[in-house]
Amino acid sequence: MNGDSLALSGGTVYTLAGSPTEEPTADGIVFRDGRVADLAGGTAERTIDLEGRTVLPGFVDAHAHLPWVGIALHETDLSAADDREEALAALAENAADTAAGDWVLGFGYDESTWPAGQDDPLTRGELDGVSETHPIAAKRVDGHAVSLNATGLERVDLDGVDDDVRREGGEATGVVVEDAVIRVTEATYPDRGKARTVLEKGARRAAELGITTVYDMAGMATPNEPGDPFHAALFSAWREDALPVRVGYYVHIDRGDALADLEIASGFGDDRLSILGLKVFSDGSIGAQSAKLDGEFADDPGNDGQFVIDRDRLREAFAAAARANQSIATHAIGTEAIEVVLDAYEEVLPAYETDDPRLRIEHAELATDDQIERMAELDVIASMQPNFLQWSAPGGLYEARLGERWRRENNRLRRMHEAGVRLALGSDTMPFGPLYGIHHAVNAPHDAQRLSVGEALRAYTRGGAYAGFADERGSLEPGKLADAVVLDRDPFEHPEEIDEIEVVATVVGGEIVYEAPDPGLETTG
Repeated sequence: MNGDSLALSGGTVYTLAGSPTEEPTADGIVFRDGRVADLAGGTAERTIDLEGRTVLPGFVDAHAHLPWVGIALHETDLSAADDREEALAALAENAADTAAGDWVLGFGYDESTWPAGQDDPLTRGELDGVSETHPIAAKRVDGHAVSLNATGLERVDLDGVDDDVRREGGEATGVVVEDAVIRVTEATYPDRGKARTVLEKGARRAAELGITTVYDMAGMATPNEPGDPFHAALFSAWREDALPVRVGYYVHIDRGDALADLEIASGFGDDRLSILGLKVFSDGSIGAQSAKLDGEFADDPGNDGQFVIDRDRLREAFAAAARANQSIATHAIGTEAIEVVLDAYEEVLPAYETDDPRLRIEHAELATDDQIERMAELDVIASMQPNFLQWSAPGGLYEARLGERWRRENNRLRRMHEAGVRLALGSDTMPFGPLYGIHHAVNAPHDAQRLSVGEALRAYTRGGAYAGFADERGSLEPGKLADAVVLDRDPFEHPEEIDEIEVVATVVGGEIVYEAPDPGLETTG
């Protein structure tokens, strides 16, 4: 749609402008010149009859990895594999279409969901059975563990990261974590042409899911050579006006000094592409048994996880970001990691010229009551992923890795909300999709994790907009950017079925960037 105005009428428009107890609505909405023009109806160059469907502000995924989304679609998506055999068969299919000697890549496998007896990571021997002529790398869903075949182990330089190469009886199992994963990522990083391809696929998928703004988080690695192919892809797409959704991105800590030297503050750019600040990793993940705990892993006694950056480097990076008034988004999952990050944030806050740096902790899965209160006092944003609650059921990943206590005390969204911590929800691409995450937030197994429909929607729209300095997004109010999603059902009326709701259309800047096949929408004009 190329017109300057668009009207949606005959449905229910939730503006999310008020509080969850008010829930203001309208029967229709008019977009004009890329912004919300009217909530009381009016004429437009194109009018769509919603026929009772629901309109919400466009979703803001506050923590995603567009390259992961796109490259999984481009390579081997292992997220739907129900068991080891399906995962290996998918990799074999990829190998059959890949020239000998070229990498075969897989993304998103989750052994914790596989049948009993299969709940260990993929191994070197299994991947050797797929191919011995291709190097193979299959990345776990959390991105903190990769399984390699023998050829892959030989192809990647793992000197100096021996502690992150898992072994049994002195032999490498094929599973590597943390710093060794960085080496694998560097060895398999896409060139500029492939980066542009996977960016386009990831951005199209975002639009299909009703996402109108994505905050892309730098992964664990960035290429050693000058420039990052993905950054180049973002800027080339921006120059060509080829981004169907809005993107803000956080730069890897290894490139943070260059950003700080240029004194580029958070929000530099426009409403299509902006630089938001610095991304830092403080610890690993629960799935890879590398989150930094205040105890030990229940299924790996003696292992309390690990820091992936030392405190001096953390403080140096934070100080440089503060001098440039950049936001910082720090991955911290375990209680020990969260404590270290909060200490560093408190230390660096006085160095900011702005009184609103919007510092973030990514994930905060195991935050204690004291840490939650401290986040509220420091006004640190909790950038959390409600889809992680898929592993919080009895017998799930949290219980298996951490024991009974943490099954009830992980990802406590309700506790965060009640303490006054600002929530910004995202997916971390596990899986990509706001409605899946919102469903888990609303239907979480424990009270301390559960949000109301209105609270979850606001955290996935207004909360994300705030976290990314995008205050013109997140609600449907006159003058704000015309970003919206049309759903086939009302999540307020179907709270137990939110993950089954379909996206009918996605609107960015008043233009329809995605329309479902056969959406059944009556259009005039």
